Amino acid sequence: MSDQLNIREIVKNLEKKVREKPTDVAIMLTLGQYYYLQGRFQEAINTYEKILQIEPGFPLVHYHLGLSYFRAANLGKAKESMQQVIKLDEDFTMAYYWLGLITYRAGENAQAIEALKKCLEKDSGHLIAFDDLAVIYMSLRQHRKAIQALEKLIKAYPDHAAGYFHLGMAYTHLERYHEALYHFRKTIELNPEDCEARRMIEALTEFTEYPDGPI
Repeated sequence: MSDQLNIREIVKNLEKKVREKPTDVAIMLTLGQYYYLQGRFQEAINTYEKILQIEPGFPLVHYHLGLSYFRAANLGKAKESMQQVIKLDEDFTMAYYWLGLITYRAGENAQAIEALKKCLEKDSGHLIAFDDLAVIYMSLRQHRKAIQALEKLIKAYPDHAAGYFHLGMAYTHLERYHEALYHFRKTIELNPEDCEARRMIEALTEFTEYPDGPI
């Protein structure tokens, strides 16, 4: 509660400063970020749009505007904002990631895959982009492509339990049950509380002659 009260006070002070200095971009940007943290997405949007009237070529503001539109469930505007970020700064890695997520949510799978691949070109160790790319491939029943992405993921992050779980699911869909079991067991090694991985192990032992049986 005290943290919430503190944030309210910070926002009030920032609002006062903006009234006093209505063209101070740094103060306005900070205010927009606090609105976002409070879940006041429309107010964040309004603030970022005012900044862009002053500095239209500010990639970071377009980025935060896109995030705010996304949280406000306006996928079209969110997409436009992230595309503008990339137009202004083609090395803005997170803009590619969010463009991928936004277009996936909009059902534009081809664009989502392209954006996430671009994100991984910029940052080959972007864990969440690997995860999301694999999930998209699996949703499209392109399980071999999902496996390729996930193999790269666990090579970079060998302790990432979710990566092994998703590999297990991909191999299950391909009816490669021994390989699926291996990856589900690896999931349990890294995350003993993963009930879903345990359930999959129990189910898959019915289709295999795996000698150890279920965990």
